Amino acid sequence: SRRRHTRSSLVSWARRCVQETVATQSTWGFRKKIMENKKFNLAIFSNKGHAAFKIIHERNLDAFFNYDIISSLEEIKAMPNPTKYNACFVMTVATTIKFSDVSPMLEEFIPKSPNLSWIHCMNAGIDHVVNETLKKSTKITLTNSKGAYDASIAEFVLLSILYFSKKMQFLMADKAQHKFQMRKVNHAAGVKIGIIGYGSIGKNTAILLKKSLDAKIYAIRNTPKLTEEDKAVVQFMGGEKDIPYVLSEVDYVVNVLPNIPKTVKLFNMNMFKKMKSSAVFINIGRGSAVEEADLIEALKTGIIAGAGLDVFSIEPLPESSPLYDLNNVLFSPHTMGYVEDGWELCISVFEKEVKLFAEGKPLENIVDLNRGYQKSVSYTHLRAHETSLHLVCRLLLEKKKKP
Repeated sequence: SRRRHTRSSLVSWARRCVQETVATQSTWGFRKKIMENKKFNLAIFSNKGHAAFKIIHERNLDAFFNYDIISSLEEIKAMPNPTKYNACFVMTVATTIKFSDVSPMLEEFIPKSPNLSWIHCMNAGIDHVVNETLKKSTKITLTNSKGAYDASIAEFVLLSILYFSKKMQFLMADKAQHKFQMRKVNHAAGVKIGIIGYGSIGKNTAILLKKSLDAKIYAIRNTPKLTEEDKAVVQFMGGEKDIPYVLSEVDYVVNVLPNIPKTVKLFNMNMFKKMKSSAVFINIGRGSAVEEADLIEALKTGIIAGAGLDVFSIEPLPESSPLYDLNNVLFSPHTMGYVEDGWELCISVFEKEVKLFAEGKPLENIVDLNRGYQKSVSYTHLRAHETSLHLVCRLLLEKKKKP
């Protein structure tokens, strides 16, 4: 039974590798044509006259591509079929295209664009970009802006820890009432931090907290093996099954999980009850990971001490939400990635990918469309071995077909 299971798993892995290799070769075929034409054709989902275009011109990025700005679904519907585009840059913030508009636009755009081989998302989270049409494509690579917003988001976690350890909610309330009242506060140094979702943002948050507070880091990720780099920062590394243990041990729980089916409403009353009553919940991942009614109840009844929130299950948060009125909530309306130099940082990531794409080299911030977040193994390594890998996979599949 074990041998049959092992062989079945190996064949499934081999089939996935073959599909990915074929997709990679298909993408490279498109990019060869692009290189021959010197410039590629880029569709930018954005409003016209946005500040990002000034940065694109200043950095001479338009030397690599010809571009058109697309602002609505109606514009895509009016386009000729097929379109000329090889790539697409999706800009989604309050001042450009709305998150909810992106998926319908891509649903219409992808079938009309047979030469489309790359989509770049200006956000780190890509749940608003990935849809069934994109998943079914065998030749489109999706990249995100991983790393552009890590520093600011990590600083919000540090702010939350200092805010609650120094009891700022009480000090601010006293000031508003003209009260001069001394209160005992806590040390922030050496606190235990649980980081649920140890990707780029989680890792940079851990590094900041380790350096600034000598925090004890408990991390959760899909592949819980500690690397040498991790060992310098992380005290405990676990997988999904270890989340309850981490919640019971730490002083601050930091959610950095993406919006994928298995993370929806993961943090519910059952999870909050596993935390210490003195613990604080910090959400810098996605609001969908939280059962918000349970969080409000946990905050009201003292099941947990407080929450630092940058994301919410519904955005904009309705005016009727009790979260506005709770004094044990540090509130940020999804602004921690909205920094003064945000577009500079975002375009820097885009610039790097543009140059790789134009030169026919492997892209870096590649997203796994099935997992809904960035690949843990880089395509650079995979492509270096893809000829032999393809051969091994083909032989395994042929062996399975034999009686």
